[in-house]
Amino acid sequence: MFRYAEVLIDVANRRLDHSYHYLIPEFLDLKSGMRVLVTLQNRKVQGLIVNVTNDLPDELEFVNLKPVLERVDKDSLIPPDLIGLAHWLAQTTICSIAQSLHTVWPLLNGKVEEWVILLASLKDSDVQTLQWLDSDAFRAINVLNRARSKSISLKTFIKRADISGSTLEKLIEQGWAKKEARFVSIGHGSVKKAIMDGGSLEKPLNQENGATGRTYQLTGEQATAVKNVLTALEEGSTHTILLHGVTGSGKTDVYREVISQVLAQGGDAILLVPEISLTSQIARYFETQFGDQVIILHSGLRPRDKMKAWENILAGHKRIVIGTRSAVFAPLLNLRLIILDEEHDGAYKQDENPKYHARDVARKRMEQLKGVVLLGSATPSLEAYAAAQSGKIRMLTMTRRIGESILPPVEIVDMREELIQGNRSMFSLLLQQKLRERLDRGEQSMLFLNRRGYSTFVACRECGYVVSCPNCAITLTYHSQGQAMRCHYCNHKELPPLTCPKCASRYIRFFGQGTQRVEEELQGLLPEASILRLDFDTTRSGEAHRMILESFRRQEASILVGTQMMAKGLDFPNVTLVGVVAADQTLNMPDFRARERTFQLLTQVAGRAGRSTKPGEVVIQTYSPTDGAILRAAHHDFQGFFWEEIRYRKERKYPPYTHIVRVLLLHEKEERVIKGANELGACLMQGMQDPQFGKDELDILGPAPAVLTRLKNQWRWQISVKGRRLDLLRAFLHQGVQRFCKGPASSGVILNIEVDPLS
Repeated sequence: MFRYAEVLIDVANRRLDHSYHYLIPEFLDLKSGMRVLVTLQNRKVQGLIVNVTNDLPDELEFVNLKPVLERVDKDSLIPPDLIGLAHWLAQTTICSIAQSLHTVWPLLNGKVEEWVILLASLKDSDVQTLQWLDSDAFRAINVLNRARSKSISLKTFIKRADISGSTLEKLIEQGWAKKEARFVSIGHGSVKKAIMDGGSLEKPLNQENGATGRTYQLTGEQATAVKNVLTALEEGSTHTILLHGVTGSGKTDVYREVISQVLAQGGDAILLVPEISLTSQIARYFETQFGDQVIILHSGLRPRDKMKAWENILAGHKRIVIGTRSAVFAPLLNLRLIILDEEHDGAYKQDENPKYHARDVARKRMEQLKGVVLLGSATPSLEAYAAAQSGKIRMLTMTRRIGESILPPVEIVDMREELIQGNRSMFSLLLQQKLRERLDRGEQSMLFLNRRGYSTFVACRECGYVVSCPNCAITLTYHSQGQAMRCHYCNHKELPPLTCPKCASRYIRFFGQGTQRVEEELQGLLPEASILRLDFDTTRSGEAHRMILESFRRQEASILVGTQMMAKGLDFPNVTLVGVVAADQTLNMPDFRARERTFQLLTQVAGRAGRSTKPGEVVIQTYSPTDGAILRAAHHDFQGFFWEEIRYRKERKYPPYTHIVRVLLLHEKEERVIKGANELGACLMQGMQDPQFGKDELDILGPAPAVLTRLKNQWRWQISVKGRRLDLLRAFLHQGVQRFCKGPASSGVILNIEVDPLS
């Protein structure tokens, strides 16, 4: 039996962010991957055993070690590859190991609580006399007696028994009850040891569990793509493959065929999509073929449902996981393939610590398990396409749509000319004409505007005052539904002012346009049309998104107005017109990726038109009709856009030719965050004296206020570091942050560190 356990402490504190050694009591049989309760600085905390050994490091040879207190559960063991993944995640995203462990293995969730345990019996004579001598104590013992296992959490006990602290102390002093620290797991269920130790189960092939055969016919391009992916899988080594297929080329059928072959060979697969709304749509295709071997995972599931899903996966009952970003961690027993559909999408980047990209996690997992990562997109990210061009990853292409459908022609409308002609509507004359044509023919249209709400801001025309959020450095958006102004970051709401709060002028007006206003003006222009709106405001409830899309699919509405929610993966055979109301909104963002995002968004939105036998058309309205991103999108010219944009990135030393790590500092007091930012900057400059971090290698930008200087009542400053070698950059930041965290200026300051931020 081993004598010592090396334990990772479940505390998100950088000063405690390493493993500790504890004695293993003789009565405990412990293994790597088990959760235990230990003592750290006079408090009880959860920990994860990462190693058991009979030998201690030399520096601990004569140290009195504390013992492991207890095992949290005996049947839940974290697989070694996921423990390794958590270490890698903490290192690459520069976050605490505790944060990465909770991300990789959500079953760790829980907390240490004080419990009260009954020691006496109601039949004891001294307890009986309490009925007349001390009614509070007798009532408390009754509450404990009725509780399951004669024990209850301290917080619940005090509330139910309605007693004072002195009464509780009396119960303990008299030996009628005792207090004990317990670890309470949230939504935990037991899982077989053999499975968690990396064992496998006999699992049915895809012909069982209600699955059916293939219901689609592959084109020549699809068959070639499938063959190449299967060849890579047969090689038994790690591969990343980019599948670049135009919109409507049938990438989903390629995924289905490859997954069916993986399952037939005893493997499992994960298919990631960027939006929760797409999971149910794509799951329908897979459930038709693979039956109940399919399971959906995303952040919208209730904790209880999430835990049940994980237990089904761990028990080997599910072999295909379809989900959003976090589903990349699904612990399938024989994982061989991870697919990222719409791999270019920013939703694959986590915006909370650890700030990982699902693509990087997928590649690491397949590196561990010798499998294949398949990246699919009509508009690949520049980083992925550049990697394919340089030979770092493989690339497959599909240039034609399936069936009789063809890529729709795109017309660009110069909205400056519309103004000259006297058209002050948000809809060009061409778009109005084509909308009416679709209504007359019984066909459907989709209108895209990447801004929700009615008006984007409310301002005074006399003094220029703009109504802003009191908690965030952002203007409030006016929503006609509810007649209120709302902050889209912290959800602060207030009524629009009748006069200017600054100069009392009556000339307070609404400016800009959002999807709500588009819907309203469209209804006025086409009163006979039935219109649906798809944005964050109309899809707040769990089923709203699916219901809106199903209604549109049943052709209960002629026009769908929406934000970028409707730009991804939607397939409606009767949609023959797509209109982009304002293409400039994403183009003019202060971000070097603005042109890439605009091209991707316009190409993806345009791809919703003409996906069946009926030909489609696209109208793009813009005030920048000669911009390269818009022109290239209008011609479905990804290659032309790529080479144009990659030259621009190279000249200015932007990714993928360099890497950026951004540190965002947050605090409720502005002076504290400024002091912290300057101190961190000094710590980083100190690190530049280290010979391995030469000045020619790294470039420190800042400290400076963030673009949003205040958000949700927190002031925000940032420091960015640029460098060509990512390993050097991470090591430099890690040392600087560790140095900063030891100083007083770090107290209370929150650090959000992001490697290669997308915005």
